[in-house]
Amino acid sequence: MKIKFVETTRYLDNGRLLKSKYLYYPSLTFPLLAALTPFEHDVSITFEIFDDIDFEEKPDIVGITSITSNVYRAYEVADEFRRRGVYVVMGGIHVSMEPEEAAEHADTVFVGEAEETWPRFLKDFQNGVRAKFYRAEQPPSLENLPVPRWSLVDQSRYLSYATLVRYKRPPAYAMQTSRGCCFACDYCSTKRFQGTSGFRPRPIPDVINEIKALSARNVFFMDDNIFSDPEHAKDLFRALIPLKIHWGGQGVIAAAEDEEMIRLARRSGCYFVVAGLESITPAVLEAMGKKDNKVGSYERNLRTFRRNGIDVDISMMFGFDEDEPDVFAKTCEFLIKNKAPYVSWLPLTPFPGTAFYKKLKSQGRLKHEKWWLTLRPEAEKKIYTLLYTGAKMSDEEFLEAFYRNYRRFYSLKSIARRLVWPPKIRNIVRIVINLSIRRKISTQATVVEH
Repeated sequence: MKIKFVETTRYLDNGRLLKSKYLYYPSLTFPLLAALTPFEHDVSITFEIFDDIDFEEKPDIVGITSITSNVYRAYEVADEFRRRGVYVVMGGIHVSMEPEEAAEHADTVFVGEAEETWPRFLKDFQNGVRAKFYRAEQPPSLENLPVPRWSLVDQSRYLSYATLVRYKRPPAYAMQTSRGCCFACDYCSTKRFQGTSGFRPRPIPDVINEIKALSARNVFFMDDNIFSDPEHAKDLFRALIPLKIHWGGQGVIAAAEDEEMIRLARRSGCYFVVAGLESITPAVLEAMGKKDNKVGSYERNLRTFRRNGIDVDISMMFGFDEDEPDVFAKTCEFLIKNKAPYVSWLPLTPFPGTAFYKKLKSQGRLKHEKWWLTLRPEAEKKIYTLLYTGAKMSDEEFLEAFYRNYRRFYSLKSIARRLVWPPKIRNIVRIVINLSIRRKISTQATVVEH
């Protein structure tokens, strides 16, 4: 059979599709599904953010995945292929949260992780007995996973952090050493998607063998939290040290409470960690179930990462019921004071399937119950708007303060204060990245303001 995988992009406020020449790291989903597909089938992968979709192709199966903010476009693509007589399947977190909705646009819908259901579907398809829904009844085993088929991906499109730091351009690989999270934050859908089994590690030898099989030098570990189990993390880092790779991953700021683990991470090649501080207001963290984050420990935790040479790419969220109008200014001052190298600001978003979404829906506070279906080309400006009512500031006040302080963090004065001293070669890379983000934010703000 001929199988085509498509990862869709989304619409910008000007009605055009979001396109990019480069991204930092590739998505793991389709290279892994391709590896789970018998080799007698012809498999291709299209990332719409890079390349246009060829609707003239006539594959036997088109598989589509999308995040919630892109799903309107995903449904458009699915509908167009079906109109042309192509069999369409859909999966991913959003589809797993809204399977009946997705079933209106797909011939078959996958709910949950697909390591076991995808091969079963392919056999059913060839036997003419395919089902409408394939559900992962329990989390699949992570042992003996195949090596993802990265040969199907144009890796020249990816500029990784290690590329910038080391001035080299090795292929960038996405991997997982575990799945699941031991926390259950109200705004996160991970628990719902992956079940209640919590943290599930891959055997460390499997991870090492995958790195060796790919001759990988540059890796992003896509674990929900690579520090979830400290002892497992330490064993993993010790096993990585001889491989001399450069890597980044997702974690939690509180991991810094165990400095031995952070030192081992750095020795194993860790250059940066993406971590959600989310808020500097303790009441917010308590209300949303972010129990591991302790505001009083943030400064010490950030120093620990910085002392060990690991950058923390911080994410902050705004729009909580407890947020006062001055939360943006206070957050900006805190981040500058603590020399945060990078930060991403996001509005609190009610993703389907989360406890937060259910709470807002029960309270009648959602502006649109299925807000993701409003993100179409002709929609009004929607960058970083709140999708619900009841915040302690109007939408206009929220956007104005959001962008004023976001731009302040990436101002030239702030960049100089955070990154010029002490002078280091690596700070040049940090400054270049900051200037690039500064331009992007200025463009976004201009769109909103006009």
